[in-house]
Amino acid sequence: MNRVLSVSQMRLIDEKTINGNLAVGYSLMMRAGYGLMKAANEMLDSNKPCEIAVICGKGNNGGDGFVVGRMLLEEGHKVMCFLLCDSEDYKGESKLAFEDYVTRKGNFLVLNDAADLAGLNRYDLIIDAILGTGLKGDPRGLSAIIIDEINKTYVPVLSVDTPSGLNNDTGIPGNPCVKATVTVTMGFPKIGLCFYPGKEYVGELVVCDLGYPDEIISENSSDIFIPKRSDIGRLLPPRHPGGSKIEHGLAILVCGSKGMCGSATLASQAALRSGCGMTHLAAPESSVPVLSTKLTETVIHSVNETNNGSIAYSALDQVKKLSLRQNAVCIGPGLTRDSQTGRFVRAFVKSTTLPAVIDADGINAFVEYKEELKKHSGEIIITPHRGEWRRLFGDLPDKPIELVDVLKRTAAEYSMSILLKGNPTIIVSGEQKVYIMPFGNSSLAKSGTGDVLSGILVSLLAQGVSLIEAAILGNYIHSEAGVLASETLGEYSVIASDVVNMISRVIFSLTKHNTIKDYDIDSLT
Repeated sequence: MNRVLSVSQMRLIDEKTINGNLAVGYSLMMRAGYGLMKAANEMLDSNKPCEIAVICGKGNNGGDGFVVGRMLLEEGHKVMCFLLCDSEDYKGESKLAFEDYVTRKGNFLVLNDAADLAGLNRYDLIIDAILGTGLKGDPRGLSAIIIDEINKTYVPVLSVDTPSGLNNDTGIPGNPCVKATVTVTMGFPKIGLCFYPGKEYVGELVVCDLGYPDEIISENSSDIFIPKRSDIGRLLPPRHPGGSKIEHGLAILVCGSKGMCGSATLASQAALRSGCGMTHLAAPESSVPVLSTKLTETVIHSVNETNNGSIAYSALDQVKKLSLRQNAVCIGPGLTRDSQTGRFVRAFVKSTTLPAVIDADGINAFVEYKEELKKHSGEIIITPHRGEWRRLFGDLPDKPIELVDVLKRTAAEYSMSILLKGNPTIIVSGEQKVYIMPFGNSSLAKSGTGDVLSGILVSLLAQGVSLIEAAILGNYIHSEAGVLASETLGEYSVIASDVVNMISRVIFSLTKHNTIKDYDIDSLT
């Protein structure tokens, strides 16, 4: 897992590691240069020497630019470093990096105005080493002019640590801000790189491990993580060669109502595709004929209903009895906001000891009854989108750090886990660990896809995966299934059933690649 830090946390770790030692600082800069060189080579045509423009600001980002410039020069590329300050202004590690670049006969030009960058379009790659993570406010002066010039080109851009102009705490781009093709961030991703609108300026995010000491990291960082793809395959539950459907987990879903059979269908199908041995569906009596034509592998149980075809409160004992031999429960998709149904949901969540996924109208059942949510008997995870969250708890702050703090406090207060759907999705455990999930695309912005996620989650829980690991793995499977579907259909045209159909491909891929080794540079997208 990659830790996610604030700017101040990253600065503190850097300062404590270097501790005023120039040699240590320069060794970190060399590691950063190596990570940048590797990323640059992946962006370049490896069959010929390429022309590379490195635009270096005054700080350590400029020093990183000189290091990667020297390394690319030594590989036979044609490198030109453009300086936004006089060479005498470089200090410490940046001064050493500049001197090493010049010693290798590296060319440089001190920029006075935008005219000095004439012909920027002719380069094969632009390396943005202008401004670092400490920027406050908008870029000014020559830096702002140069950023505008970079954005006018059609040349791929590799940003050093951050796109110049982006606030790495808030994720808000300055005016202007470099729009990078790839960003290699140093040490750890900063939280503002992971959230829109800033994420749009980051391009592909790559993390370069600089080898900071573990004790310094643990003392100066919070428990916020981005799972690596290579972590996720290890979360898959094992298959049992001699086991029956019982050993592979039994899931019960309490879903659907008259006119809302699609939610129950999608969740049930997704659950089976995700590996559990058997699914049971408790649904209102009038929905059963329709559901029976849609679901041939799920056991459907008719329960008492209201006059409008929703689950009635009187169904509580029926559903509790059906749950006795199950391993996990999903409650909510397609239930409606009928007052009787809401009362049923609250009573069932209070009584069941099964690990429970509460989604959609399962969440809506607690609007104006928030205190009832604290009375759950088993482990629960709620999976709201922002609209459902707003109805239950109120508005969320826009700033990522404040948003995460609100989610952590709520998870602790209600002794539950949270999966806040969005891009990125944020998962918070009752133990206050936070996971930012950078996967997926706009294909999931369709009705029914949340029901698919709920089915995946309850299936993993039924198979014995812990609540948070099921959330991480389930979100990844769901997101990547959407991406795979969009590769054929396009992001506009994917529907929820297409996502269900791609679950098997994602899981199959994880079973084949769950022994991938982690490298110093790990792509997150």
